[in-house]
Amino acid sequence: MRKEEIVNEIRKRCKKVKFLPSIGWHFVYNERHYICINGKDNGMIRFSVPHLIKADDYDVELLSEAINDTNRGVKYVKVVKLNNGSISLNYDHKITTDETVDIIVPHIINTLDFAATYLQNKLNSSEN
Repeated sequence: MRKEEIVNEIRKRCKKVKFLPSIGWHFVYNERHYICINGKDNGMIRFSVPHLIKADDYDVELLSEAINDTNRGVKYVKVVKLNNGSISLNYDHKITTDETVDIIVPHIINTLDFAATYLQNKLNSSEN
């Protein structure tokens, strides 16, 4: 699975894919911004929702509970609070020879989208 194949698969789902030097490929899916990280070619790929929400917009305990619940409840996705206060979601994937790009790329994007919605629903339902 080469980077070109991955980017072409992203383009099938998200028409505008922009290369950002030293970062990777930016695209929008379901109104969320994503990045396919341009890392070392070590057989791993990373997709990220680099800024889903601002941590300061939520109570610390509520946010921590929602992040932990999302990390436990949604396989493959890691939700983290960055030093700048952004909440980011990451999906790291080890590429194997028995996978095809047309299956794994949509799976990663859909899983991140689900996790983002899951986290936001947890936060919104807890506020009410």
